[in-house]
Amino acid sequence: MYRNARRWTSRSLLLDSLVPRWLTVGGKGRPRKPADKREDSAQLATSVQTADGNKHDGTLVDNPHNNAALNEHDVGQSAGVIGDADSGVDISHPAPSLPALPDAFAANRETGVQSGNTAASRLFAHTPGFAGFERDAHGVAFGAQSSLYRSYAGMSLIGDDPLAPYLPQSPAPRVSGEGSAAVTGERAHSGNVVILESSPSAQATAHQTGADSLAFGMPFGVCGCGYFTSPTRILDWAHGGAVLQQDGQLPGTRLTEGPDFVSTIKRAIGASTSDPLLDRNLSPLSGWRGTATWTADSTILNGSLPGGGEIGTGTATKGIGTLSGSVTTPPSTQRSLTTQNLAAAAAANNLIVLENQKQGNPESEWGIDGAGSSNIEGFATDISVDNGKTISFKINTNSTNYRIDIYRLGYYGGMGARKVDTIQHTGLQTQPNPLRNASTGTVDAGNWAVSASWTAPEDAVSGVYIAKLVRQDGTSGQNHIPFIVRDDDSQSDIVFQTADQTWQAYNGWGGANLYGGNGPATGQGAGRAYAVSYNRPIATRGGVGTFAGPQDYLFGAEYAGIYWLEQNGYDVSYLSGVDADRYGSLLLNHKTYIDAGHDEYWSGQQSTNVEAARDAGVNLMFWSGNEVYWRTRWGNAYSADGTPYRTLISYKETFSPTASIDPSNEWTGTFRDPRLSPPAVGGGNPENSLTGQLFKVDDVGSNLQAITIPYDDANLRFWRNTSVANLQPGQTATLTKNYLGYEWDEAVDNGFDPAGLVKLSSTTLPVSTYLLDYGNTTGNATSTHNLTLYRAPSGALVFGAGTVYWTWGLSDNHDNQATPTDPRVQQAMVNLLADMGIQPGTLQSGLVAATGSTDNVAPTSIITVPATAAVGSTVTITGTAADTGGGVVAGVEVSTDNGASWHPATGDENWTYSWSPQVAGSYTIRSRAVDDNINLETPSSGRTVTVSGPSYTSLFGSATPAVVNTDDTSAVELGVKFQTSAAGTITGIRFYKGSQDTGTHTGSLWSSTGTRLATLTFTNETASGWQTAYFTSPVALTAGQTYTASYHTNTGHYSTTADYFISNVTSGPLTAPATGNGVYTYGSASLYPTSTFRSTNYWVDVMFNPSASNTTPTAVADAGNATEKGGVANGSGGVVASGNVLTNDTDADAG
Repeated sequence: MYRNARRWTSRSLLLDSLVPRWLTVGGKGRPRKPADKREDSAQLATSVQTADGNKHDGTLVDNPHNNAALNEHDVGQSAGVIGDADSGVDISHPAPSLPALPDAFAANRETGVQSGNTAASRLFAHTPGFAGFERDAHGVAFGAQSSLYRSYAGMSLIGDDPLAPYLPQSPAPRVSGEGSAAVTGERAHSGNVVILESSPSAQATAHQTGADSLAFGMPFGVCGCGYFTSPTRILDWAHGGAVLQQDGQLPGTRLTEGPDFVSTIKRAIGASTSDPLLDRNLSPLSGWRGTATWTADSTILNGSLPGGGEIGTGTATKGIGTLSGSVTTPPSTQRSLTTQNLAAAAAANNLIVLENQKQGNPESEWGIDGAGSSNIEGFATDISVDNGKTISFKINTNSTNYRIDIYRLGYYGGMGARKVDTIQHTGLQTQPNPLRNASTGTVDAGNWAVSASWTAPEDAVSGVYIAKLVRQDGTSGQNHIPFIVRDDDSQSDIVFQTADQTWQAYNGWGGANLYGGNGPATGQGAGRAYAVSYNRPIATRGGVGTFAGPQDYLFGAEYAGIYWLEQNGYDVSYLSGVDADRYGSLLLNHKTYIDAGHDEYWSGQQSTNVEAARDAGVNLMFWSGNEVYWRTRWGNAYSADGTPYRTLISYKETFSPTASIDPSNEWTGTFRDPRLSPPAVGGGNPENSLTGQLFKVDDVGSNLQAITIPYDDANLRFWRNTSVANLQPGQTATLTKNYLGYEWDEAVDNGFDPAGLVKLSSTTLPVSTYLLDYGNTTGNATSTHNLTLYRAPSGALVFGAGTVYWTWGLSDNHDNQATPTDPRVQQAMVNLLADMGIQPGTLQSGLVAATGSTDNVAPTSIITVPATAAVGSTVTITGTAADTGGGVVAGVEVSTDNGASWHPATGDENWTYSWSPQVAGSYTIRSRAVDDNINLETPSSGRTVTVSGPSYTSLFGSATPAVVNTDDTSAVELGVKFQTSAAGTITGIRFYKGSQDTGTHTGSLWSSTGTRLATLTFTNETASGWQTAYFTSPVALTAGQTYTASYHTNTGHYSTTADYFISNVTSGPLTAPATGNGVYTYGSASLYPTSTFRSTNYWVDVMFNPSASNTTPTAVADAGNATEKGGVANGSGGVVASGNVLTNDTDADAG
């Protein structure tokens, strides 16, 4: 046995192997002792687990496509990375001086490349230092520094080398030799075995060969330019003294020292992980999954090596260590199988890279025109299938001869898809008319017979697949059936969810969709169905259905995201929106979840599952707009089989706000609508609590816009490595037009916005389709769009694009308007994925590999606020913030109620916040800053403000309008009717001001007959928010009488929330009646307002003081919706700060 363990130079190095070449690494040898004597032939052993985890229970599978058995065309390779603990290589001392790179390459050329049936143990002297790279028709040889000896072992390819057409083919000198025992021998040997362990599945062990060398599997080999293109994982690299490039990649070696050359020291491999010939980054092919470290205190494990390679006895060190005892070479068949499975297991770490190296098929072959032909159409019996399982197709056609071509969507060298199978069908099959449920308007073709079935191979790569139906009977006809192949065992970095619920919600095949048609709904959305079936051909792309079109289907925006992810070799697997509901636990197997395009319809359970994944640390990326808007639930198929998850139900109860129309107790209106929850379950949960974004701008059609990034946002980490980062003060960057649309969201302060939400851009535009309420009405307004990012308490990052067409910036492969991509968008996504711990496998030309941040230091903030203030006055709170952890301040939030609720301030390093206290007392003002690494400050104890003066009760407290700035520019008087159940006085009037509502504003109090009782003028107004003014003397009110409070604006742009007064609004003794409320009168002078429109709240309020002694109002414990932001509900009851008083909270002085 070998008594002296070997040690990695430069601390430790883990190479996660994926592709079929054998790398031999040699270290400086020491004089051998008798016990060190080895057999005269080197050994190579491999040990792996199966490629797909548990599916074969560890059984090795013979696959000729993965056969990497050693053969007579093997080519030697070597590199020195191992030093002996007892040898002259001392890693604690500076490295010896190295020859210049051209000299090192010349030395390597002189040494030559061995090929043929070569003995693996044959040694060649070589000068320490960098050894060059050489390639011949059979393979590559390369060396590395600190190797006094070079040792060669056999190597072979798995299939054709995909890089061969792009790499130099210059021959090098060859040496033939005796056949290696690694190829032909069956003898037993003993020696040190180094175990390289990574998770989840790839493992390799290698028997040390002559001259202290080590053999183990490596991916892709080396390109002829001198760039090492295999993925490497460097542990403690900086501690070892090596110098990395600024982007974190390994420094390169070339025949000439190129512009990115950085010398390496202390015996680190001098190899770059980029491929300049193809101009793509091949470094993270292994997905950077798994780690291994070596320490003196490593755990000792007993037993044999896993996976079926060489069987050893004795003890092994987990990670990187030694195995002592006898090692027996398995039979050659087993050894060949083990080699095959090493490649398979390694490939499992990033199947997307390997899959996209396969020959694709052009879109002219796999694509169709629009929704396809009506003379051949069908659907899959499930929206998704796990690999290894069978999916069936039900097809309706009068053709007796057609085929079904199965394609997987991806990159495939720009082809966009790859044909994986073909099913031929002959004979006439007559399908019955589909079923129809009159009460819901649902059309269900589940009564059709199965026409064909397809079993997804066990090794099928997860993806979005299409079954293309092609008539072969002389009649033209083609169509698509989309479905997803899952891999339920996958632990890919990314899981991509399709928006299939939205595909079906807009699908009008059969007569009705969830927007209109021949369904039973009346009133708003008349003719719509209440439920739609997945048992139908999807005709959405062709515009079949009310409001349907390509934007509501796979190729509107989702495919562009899929194409880009696979182009860049991201480790991704796929599932459907249905799966996110029924198999929610699968989300926990991945680092990041991506939702893309127009994903408007979500089930309640789906939302719960995605939220749970976030809270478990899974990052979320919403490359989408109008997402998580309509809440749905699932039902069984109407056909006799009653298959679950085949009926998508949404009664759109927001269209019927006075009574629930869904027969179940589960809410199926908009997620944000609280009006009928309770009794319904699931309403009143705005989507921005999950996504950071709230849908606001409805369909703008082709009027697409450009996203802008002002200078204040340009220095955020999100924009690193882009031209945005070079903005100068006063400048604004504008991304390529069309990404903002056709529907988009806002980042709103509604009490549900996540803590530490950072705005990454800012685009303000007038629109005519602004959502004015919970989902019923749109109108003119000014909208501000922001890209957003926040970090959940679990550490998960959540990105919200807030626009349907964000993926158009990643790829131009999509329907509708032809739009160029934008490298700033692409780089920003590379940056963000790197911050989520995910690297690309084949980074496209022009992009820079990014690294994650090590900054975990939160910024700090300081508050400046007056020590005293008056009730109803506007208090301007100011402060500063600083970040010392390496980032920049990205935002500040302020609390005026000692941390019970938080709201965004204006600014970053210097910030302001306006506050209008309504109740006298002592207030604690606190602040917390967030940096661009989304580190959120733990707030200090804050500052105390004493508010004096008469307190008051108001109708709306600190609530805010749905529309802050309307587009109406007319002079107008706007008001609210109210009553009081107790005698008291009105001391003043409040109104909510939008930033565009400028000029002088006056307020008035009117009797029920239109007599003006008092008037006032607003002074010292802030730019926006609640404004307060007092009458010269309080006005006494009579209980039970109706009064009107109003304000006048000459410039318009007032604030609104439509359908606000559909029921009485009560706050303590004050009530705003539902009937005829929300009043206005146009005119340049102040007039009594009497007109109404859709029960709109124009956000005029009163300050009322009951005649009895005043006490602090008490909050009702509202169920389930309390958040730290204050918002719509108070979840605990008790005394509540006046800024959070709600309509169902009470005041002890109500009379």
